[in-house]
Amino acid sequence: MKREQLLTYINTSNTLNGETLAEVKKLTSDFPWFSGGWLLYLKNLKKLGHPDYDAVLKKVAVMVPDRKVLFKFLNDELPKKQVVSSKENTPATYRLEGDVKLQSEISLIDKFLSTDSERLRTVKHNPGTNGNGSERALLEQSVKEDEELVTETLASIYFQQKNFDKALDAYKKLSLKYPEKSVYFAGRIEEIELLKNNN
Repeated sequence: MKREQLLTYINTSNTLNGETLAEVKKLTSDFPWFSGGWLLYLKNLKKLGHPDYDAVLKKVAVMVPDRKVLFKFLNDELPKKQVVSSKENTPATYRLEGDVKLQSEISLIDKFLSTDSERLRTVKHNPGTNGNGSERALLEQSVKEDEELVTETLASIYFQQKNFDKALDAYKKLSLKYPEKSVYFAGRIEEIELLKNNN
C-alpha cells in the first residue's frame, strides 16, 4: 500500500469497502505493531458489518492509548486536521485531532509555571500568631524522629556516624522487638559500649 492511498483511507473512510478489506488486512499482517493499520482494518470491518468486527475490536482496544479517540474514529465524529509542513517540498501530513486534550494540559502547565512564584511560596499562618511560632513548631515536627520506627539499618547508620547513644537505643529496641536475634543485638550493644567507653 502506498502512502497516498493510506492517507486517502484515513481521511475519507467512505473509500473503505469490500475490495479494500484484503489490502488493509495485509497491512496489519505486514506491520502488526502499526496501530493505524489496525484502526483502518477495524473501521473497514465495521463498515461492512463483518462478523470478525467484535473480535478485532477487543484486540485493537488494547493497542490504542485513548479509547475516546477510537470511538470517535469508528463513528466518524472525529474531524481531521491538516498540519502544514515547515519545509516547502514536504507534503502536508494529516493526523487525528485527538491532541486537543494534550494541548489544553500543556497550556495549563505553562499557566502554572508563569504564575508569580512569590504567591506560590506564601504560607498561611494561623490567626493569632505572628507566624514564627507556628513555623518553628512545624519545622521541629518535620525533623522529629519517630521513636517506634527502628530498623537494623538505622541502627547501623547511627553506629557508622559514631552516634553511639542513638545506636545503643536502637539496638536495645530491636532486641526487644526481635527476641530471636537478641544474642546478635547483645553482641552489637556490647561492642558499641566498648567503643563508647574508649572514646
